[in-house]
Amino acid sequence: MQETQRLAVELPGLSLKNPIIAASGTCGYGQEAAKKYNLNHLGSLVLKSTTLHPRQGNPRPRVCETSAGWLNANGLQNVGITVATNEKIPWLRKNYPQLPIIASAAGFSEDEYVKVVSEFANTAGVKAIELNVSCPNVKHGGMAMGTDPEVLQRLVKQVVKAARGIPIYVK
Repeated sequence: MQETQRLAVELPGLSLKNPIIAASGTCGYGQEAAKKYNLNHLGSLVLKSTTLHPRQGNPRPRVCETSAGWLNANGLQNVGITVATNEKIPWLRKNYPQLPIIASAAGFSEDEYVKVVSEFANTAGVKAIELNVSCPNVKHGGMAMGTDPEVLQRLVKQVVKAARGIPIYVK
């Protein structure tokens, strides 16, 4: 049995050669990490959580060391869906055509999530979509989408339709 077969894993709707997945935000959109690491070794790459419009994120400093580790508050800094789908994902597909891409959708309203997921679903190379529900819901007092079960259920139903068969993983 070859090593890659032994390490292969099946996620709902997605087959990976190994279980090593770079989590959202840790490798940005892959270009930065690719300078120092061969992304072909990964089972998959989760892109930086992406919103409808570009975001600068929180002012610096964004990280703080504590006795228990590090805290961060990047504020969802990202390039926005247009740059992600027109530049970042095509670069990954060109340079790492065998790497399954998991896009990460973020938003500040249900409508924004649906639009971002729809754009990712229409982008060649996106094999699954992570739904980052830790974003504040502007219509519900700024609480994270994932803290209200009814809001989350409604959101998931909407994005599953918008994804048109692409697997959705809720984070």
